Amino acid sequence: MQLSILLLAADRNAAAQLSSALAAPGHGVSVVTTVPDLLSAAPRYSLLVLDQPPVDTTIAQIIAQLRADTSVPGAPILAIAQTADVEERIALLEANADDVVGRPFDAAELAARVEALAMHAQRAASRPAGRPYAEGSGRRVVAVFSPKGGVGTTTIATNLALIAAERHPNQTLIMDLDLSFGQVASHLNLTPKQTVLELTRDVAAQHDPEQFRSYAVHHPGNLQVLAAPSGPGFASLITAKHVEQILTVASEAYEVVVIDAGTTIDERAMTVFGRSDTTIIPVLPEIPALNSVHAMFDQLAEIGAVGGSILFVLNNAFARDLLKRSDIETALGAKIAAELPYDPLVYLKAVNEGVPVIRGSARSAPAERLRALADAVLGPASTAAPAATPKERRGLFGRR
Repeated sequence: MQLSILLLAADRNAAAQLSSALAAPGHGVSVVTTVPDLLSAAPRYSLLVLDQPPVDTTIAQIIAQLRADTSVPGAPILAIAQTADVEERIALLEANADDVVGRPFDAAELAARVEALAMHAQRAASRPAGRPYAEGSGRRVVAVFSPKGGVGTTTIATNLALIAAERHPNQTLIMDLDLSFGQVASHLNLTPKQTVLELTRDVAAQHDPEQFRSYAVHHPGNLQVLAAPSGPGFASLITAKHVEQILTVASEAYEVVVIDAGTTIDERAMTVFGRSDTTIIPVLPEIPALNSVHAMFDQLAEIGAVGGSILFVLNNAFARDLLKRSDIETALGAKIAAELPYDPLVYLKAVNEGVPVIRGSARSAPAERLRALADAVLGPASTAAPAATPKERRGLFGRR
């Protein structure tokens, strides 16, 4: 796709370097050095790139002027941060830039960011706003959460989502709302170009199910994936209101939504709990972990934050049985719904290869238990065979 790009850069050397990189894929690039020239020419271009601004102004102020100018038809804005500092990039995103690239920039990354912005703008322009999505049956929202890390939250979420995708091909979404350190994409061996962060900046996609679907990455298991932000510094930009709206449209766009809700109890997590039909809480057979889960469960029950049922899953992560199941249920004040057997090699193989247990070790005891958990959460599977999916190709460390 060839673009017409308007570049604002007051410094000639910087303008020449950036203009050359932007034009490399075949795009047309025009350079302006003043804000009035930018505002005058902007309506005629498909992408606006803001680099070093003139003296006595900032990129954030220029973005505000562009957004307020009704003659500019909403072309994507790519801001160039002058340093690699994450705080500067966050400030530019907060100023309403569509994307940010820091200096010194990598030409390949810059080209990929430009392509992603162009594709999104093209999709948005080709879809009518508010287009209804076809209703389906059996829609469910399932969250997986634990107040303690390293208990198998992401393992359960990814495997459960893949099982759901076998039953609802391309109608199952897994969302990574472990916003600081989410690893869903890594567990599925994916490298997303867009994440939940970019989605929060697209108001139209937060209300239109089909535009919403354009932010998901396709996994070979007929699963759609909405990844967490690329770094912990961006987590604060995503609010509980964002989560509420995203869950609303996700429930319209997909039959099954599985959420890796992470380990932090805040307003965003409360929103997830309130919108979920089922919340799965993995626990380890150790007293400190059980105490933290029990305290969390009491807090959630007291404030009425959980909208659906809660299932406790015992992850036998230790070689020896340190506690009896009855002791664990007594500590929790609730029954254990499912158990995952001790098998560290199967779990480590899955994480290192980016191939979840039910696909990489399909006949193992953990895979059987995960499928039993899926039956408990989603209902028994039909007798129809799941749709065939291409075998993952693996390279270094087993990854594709």
